[in-house]
Amino acid sequence: MDKADAARKTAQAIPFSDFVVESRSRVEVPRILEQLKKISALKIDDFILSSGSKLENAVKEMFSVIKDLEGHLRDVLTLNASLQEETRDAKKTTDRLQQDRDAAVQRAAAFDRDMPRVQDLEKRLEMTIGEVERFRMLYRQEQQKAEKAEASQQAVASAAAKVKEERDDAYREIVVMEDKLKSFDRASR
Repeated sequence: MDKADAARKTAQAIPFSDFVVESRSRVEVPRILEQLKKISALKIDDFILSSGSKLENAVKEMFSVIKDLEGHLRDVLTLNASLQEETRDAKKTTDRLQQDRDAAVQRAAAFDRDMPRVQDLEKRLEMTIGEVERFRMLYRQEQQKAEKAEASQQAVASAAAKVKEERDDAYREIVVMEDKLKSFDRASR
């Protein structure tokens, strides 16, 4: 039934008032409308009843109108072709921009996925820096302890040297005293 309805619709005559002409094109709209009015005004009965010269003028006028319409049709077809090309170019540009957008969205998603990793690395770095600082402080403390121990050792060594010297002095005194005591003992005997 759909095909039969479509055939009936195409078989019906289209009245002139059904034509819609958009004024955005380069085609001269008033001129086309005027020519369409002339064509719609022509009727077959008028051709048959007209005299030879009238018929000849009507046919010449009809051919002139058809020729003008053909020129306008070429202009419209040329405009249509250029608009189709522009549409294809715009679609290519749109597709490229869509691909760029998709790639940017994927990069952003990867960045969002990697962000926790970056934050984790930053935390680890902060912890590592903290540990390094703690070890530096411990190293300084140990170095200070070592310096104190060395100073203490030097003090002990110095004290030991002093004690040894005093011991040697005391030993010499003892030897001198023993000599005096032996000589006193010999003298008292």
